[in-house]
Amino acid sequence: MHQASYSDPAIIESAFRARMGSKRNVNLYNELLAAADRGRKTTIIEDPLGKVTYKKLLISIQVVSALLSERLEGQHKIGVLMPNVIGNVVTLFSLFKIGVTPCMLNFSMGAESIADCCATANVKKVITSRAFIEKGGLDGIVKHLSSSIEFIYLEDLQQKITIMHKLNGLLQYALKKRAVHQTNEIILFTSGTESKPKGVVLTHDNLYANVNQMLSIVHFTTNDIIFNALPMFHCFGLLLVLLGAVNDLPVYLYPNPLHYREIPSSIRKTKATIICGTSTFFEGYGANANDGDLASLRLVIAGAEKLKEEVAKLWQDRFGIHIYEGYGVTETSPVISTNTPDVRKPGTVGRLAPGMEYRINPVEGIATGGTLVVKGPNVMKGYLIHGKGFVPCDGWHDCGDVVTVDDEGFISIQSRLKRFAKIAGEMVALGRVEKLASSCFEHAGFYAVAIPDSKKGERIVLFSTKEDADLSQLRKYMKEQQVSSLHIPAQVHHLSEVPILGTGKTNYVQLTEQARSLDKILYLTR
Repeated sequence: MHQASYSDPAIIESAFRARMGSKRNVNLYNELLAAADRGRKTTIIEDPLGKVTYKKLLISIQVVSALLSERLEGQHKIGVLMPNVIGNVVTLFSLFKIGVTPCMLNFSMGAESIADCCATANVKKVITSRAFIEKGGLDGIVKHLSSSIEFIYLEDLQQKITIMHKLNGLLQYALKKRAVHQTNEIILFTSGTESKPKGVVLTHDNLYANVNQMLSIVHFTTNDIIFNALPMFHCFGLLLVLLGAVNDLPVYLYPNPLHYREIPSSIRKTKATIICGTSTFFEGYGANANDGDLASLRLVIAGAEKLKEEVAKLWQDRFGIHIYEGYGVTETSPVISTNTPDVRKPGTVGRLAPGMEYRINPVEGIATGGTLVVKGPNVMKGYLIHGKGFVPCDGWHDCGDVVTVDDEGFISIQSRLKRFAKIAGEMVALGRVEKLASSCFEHAGFYAVAIPDSKKGERIVLFSTKEDADLSQLRKYMKEQQVSSLHIPAQVHHLSEVPILGTGKTNYVQLTEQARSLDKILYLTR
């Protein structure tokens, strides 16, 4: 894991190309085999209930893959509905080994959306765990899907393991036979503004490229331990598992990123050195950590949503830990850029990962910057669209985020294009409205959405966890800051609890629906 420089762009690019070599049609199971050959003999994957070495992991994969082959009956795509546990990793690599495409289902989506995901990917069977369904209160999902989906429970597979399965597992482990398949893919699903979830088809080549992009820009050591609470249906959570498993980096899996009190003490217990997450999650961990809980961490990377200044300041002031902000989307496997201890610039999300190209598409109504469009080996194969099927990517992907790129190549995110309000023909960044409100009231909990307005096109509704946030005070502050009046919200509503997606992002779709409902009530009471 040594490289001459982690700051020189030319050396980083060269290092990435050297790592990739001429590999094509990678199967990540084969990369796991190679890592096990040269890797440690101690724990490689751990969760709160157990731990496995490479040997134990691979033997488990041999046994489970044989059992799954008997049950899948020619199915090429299989749903996976699992939390962050060792069993999920075994399932994933077992499917890789037998050439079946895992479709990673987001259990926080709700039954109807999961049913849509299955229909989009033509999934007929879903692998899950009885214990997980029971503890997670997901019986409603199983009931909703059971008429069209066959559930395969890991506990049932375990009961079918015979002495012959175990002996064959040991034999196959000793033989170290590589997988040879023409199609090596995995499917994740977008959630949010679309009426139906879209399937993002990533090849093993895409994920392998992104793993090596990370290895080329971040300095990992043999003493590192990755703490991963991001679910594996989240592309970053998946990447962290793959990054560790195929590069001899131990990974500790934690099943629920919302356990704000338990996770800091688990970090202390595991002596983890690396954690990645969202600003929302880091806010929760920082607020609940005791002194010394986070002392082992040396690298903390935030992505998926903008890192709040208040969260960064909390971690820096209280724990002496700098949070490095990165950026990515599911369609790019997911990392596009990140700041690192070697290369960083405040207010940016770092430089473009090696092997990637970009262009900026102008947006009407936005004077500076434009939407980021990227190309590279980590860019998806294409989408699965509900009712349409597979739509290939032409190589370039429009990320949907308005950015600027400075002379040194550092990317600054202005806002998601969908996170703009178009008021009187002008584009107003909702993220800036939130930031202005946070500065005005010295409070982090502000969330802006846009709803239709018959006169101006759209208007802004602001939600706040601060009970006494006063619109007149905010209006006065914005005037003092000489901010355009277009940024002033039409309404401010108190929010007792912030809705969060399973990926850790704020659920702005739910807030928009809530704003529309409140607006109807206000209209009726006028």
